[in-house]
Amino acid sequence: MTAMRERTPEPDETAPSVSAAPGPGTEGAPVERHAWDVGGWWDVYFTTAMCGIVVLALVTGPQEWRWLTAALMVTVIVVYYAVARSYVTSEGERPRWVGPLTLALALLAPTVPAVVLNPTLTFTMVAISPLAFMALGSRLAVPVIGVILLLPALLQGLTGQSDWGDVGVTFLINGVMLGFALWFGTWFERIVVQSAERYELIEELRRSREEVSRLSQEAGALAEREHLAREMHDTLAQGFTSIVTLTQAVESELDSDPVTARRHLALMRETAAENLAETRAMVAARQPVRLDDEGLDASIRRICERLGRELGISVTAEVTGPPEELTNDLRICLLRTAQEALANVRKHSGAGNARVALAYTDVGVRLTVEDDGLGFDPARPAHGNGLANMHHRAESVGGGLEIDSAPGRGTTVRLVLPHEETSGTEPHGEAERPDGAGRHDRTRAPREETAP
Repeated sequence: MTAMRERTPEPDETAPSVSAAPGPGTEGAPVERHAWDVGGWWDVYFTTAMCGIVVLALVTGPQEWRWLTAALMVTVIVVYYAVARSYVTSEGERPRWVGPLTLALALLAPTVPAVVLNPTLTFTMVAISPLAFMALGSRLAVPVIGVILLLPALLQGLTGQSDWGDVGVTFLINGVMLGFALWFGTWFERIVVQSAERYELIEELRRSREEVSRLSQEAGALAEREHLAREMHDTLAQGFTSIVTLTQAVESELDSDPVTARRHLALMRETAAENLAETRAMVAARQPVRLDDEGLDASIRRICERLGRELGISVTAEVTGPPEELTNDLRICLLRTAQEALANVRKHSGAGNARVALAYTDVGVRLTVEDDGLGFDPARPAHGNGLANMHHRAESVGGGLEIDSAPGRGTTVRLVLPHEETSGTEPHGEAERPDGAGRHDRTRAPREETAP
């Protein structure tokens, strides 16, 4: 038995019937039985009732017609299992040449003669009536039942076997019963159809929720991959680039300048240790270790000092304003932006001096990284992911990033993270995006009243 029923109208169908159809995703799932699914108990009931009618045909009515009427009742059982059962249950396929009207005639053909020959067999309605409503629908089932109930009385009146007054009473009683059957059958049929439609809606909702869940998981996995890619680019990739650069320097200094070579080897060891720590942090909690150990200000000073020792240039770090407690997302954004900007100084600028300034102001936190190197044209498409990562990080926390550069006059990177309570009232500029896109809620502790 399948999980649900759906309406399958035939070309000559006069009333809808509800039949079973497999529900999506039911392979291997537990069978769900619904109110309109009659199941195997209906077969037991119908067969038992009809066998009782066959016995009744053999012991009642005119002696000469008993075997014939019993055979006609057996024919009804054959018609049910050969044709009608596929209209009631979901098992098997309906014969294409049998429509509801053909099925109605197939049920009437053996039933009407048997009832005419032996009126006692009207008890066959206990089996035929529910079968007609389930297989044919109320609008066609009522005429079928009416023929079985009224035709024998009409023939008895025409042949003089019954008084027309008795025929009229029979017609009146059976007519009231048929009217009630039509009303009740139509009402009950609408309930069954609405129940099936409601089940379809529930199934569609379930499939939609599964699809939303799947898409959410895919989006989450993609976002996590992008996050890890940015973290690896801003930490591990820069560290490995530094190690490669230092290795090339050591190869040229081993014979000519052993002291400098040893200093560069120490830097390589320090960089490799930091990369290892970053890798372990990503595996464990995907958070930068140095931030938790020494804070943002000290981390920025450390990376500036290391770059100066690596390149042999002046790299200064300045922190102004009363330090304030920032969320981890904001600290990561500031540190990664500084790292990426200094990595570009190492790889592209050829600068002799660089400066990193972190300023805590009344309206927010501002990070400035500037150098006196070769500069570049910001309008030209970038080949790497560094600039895109910096813009993405700034947008993700509601900040603004500005890059000021030109060929021959150095580069300045400015990142502004406005305070939440002031971001909505600031003039539009580098610290605020007009549409507020990408702005996240941020919390900060009250600023300490200490002198700068």
